[in-house]
Amino acid sequence: MASRSRDSVKREPPSQLKVRHAIPLTRDTQGIYSLALSGDGHQLIVGFGNGAIQAVDPDVGKPLRDLFSGGVSRQATTGLCFHPTDNSHLIAVGAEGTVAVYNTQTATCVTSFTEEDNQLYTVDISADGSTFATAGRNRGIKIYDARNNQLINVLEPADYVTSGKELRPIDGHTRRIYALRFHPQERHIFVSGGWDDSIKIWDKRMASEARKVINGPHICGPGIDIKNNKILTGSWVARNALQIWDFRKTTPEKSIVFPSDLDHGEFIYSARYCTGDTVLAGGSGTNSAQAVNIKTDAVLGEIKLHRHPAHVVTSTMDGQVVAVGGGRGNLHVGYLE
Repeated sequence: MASRSRDSVKREPPSQLKVRHAIPLTRDTQGIYSLALSGDGHQLIVGFGNGAIQAVDPDVGKPLRDLFSGGVSRQATTGLCFHPTDNSHLIAVGAEGTVAVYNTQTATCVTSFTEEDNQLYTVDISADGSTFATAGRNRGIKIYDARNNQLINVLEPADYVTSGKELRPIDGHTRRIYALRFHPQERHIFVSGGWDDSIKIWDKRMASEARKVINGPHICGPGIDIKNNKILTGSWVARNALQIWDFRKTTPEKSIVFPSDLDHGEFIYSARYCTGDTVLAGGSGTNSAQAVNIKTDAVLGEIKLHRHPAHVVTSTMDGQVVAVGGGRGNLHVGYLE
């Protein structure tokens, strides 16, 4: 197989999703809950329901090493992200409230700590690698300095019950947060979403208020992505689950066709841009992930997980490497061509 490079050669829009490897992973029967691809596409990190974290070589489709072995009493590793300029720097969060930083080359934990009285479901790092953010059950968002892992800001949840104040749309989330995503160019801007059927657009320099709110998306997994000032959302709903929103507007710019049968619906957990024209999304309605051209609504291919939900999808290098993870350790690595 030819080596991949992040060159600037312009590719034609992809026309097909293909599977390169189907990799059975047995770390945990609950399945895979998080994935992260390094920027160069040569490292794939997998997070399991028992907390285990495993490195996989996506080129040859083989497990490499454990970063964390997990255990029967441990909870899921729910979020993973690589540093944008250091392919050995990985941040992981888990449902026990744990935050851990790993060196993926040496398979060592550099540091770890716990957010008390919280379950963490999502983590992302800013485009310049200076800060990262976590969120989960307690509805707040914590911002950390990525250089020293020190907490620098907390965006509090909407606490209208104890504060006695009227709830405003720009206040924090009212229910669990399952996804947050930094803007790929604007290092201070990120978006978040969860069970309260809203997407909030934040500027991390602002103390407590969201800049803008988009009502509608019901986010139950890593179902938010950003590209070219367009927000992609994958909602756990039966119809119109996959949508694109403009940062400047509060109504969907487009509902993307995501084929499913009438009995099971769409019910998307995870969605990612592959290119400016192509998205990858998966969930429990179809028990699969599908790549769709957002301009033509053409389905470029489907990766089926056979009676098990697709919990998480990821992509890098304009779709030259994609990965799909789900129930029973189903991991598939593919590509768009």
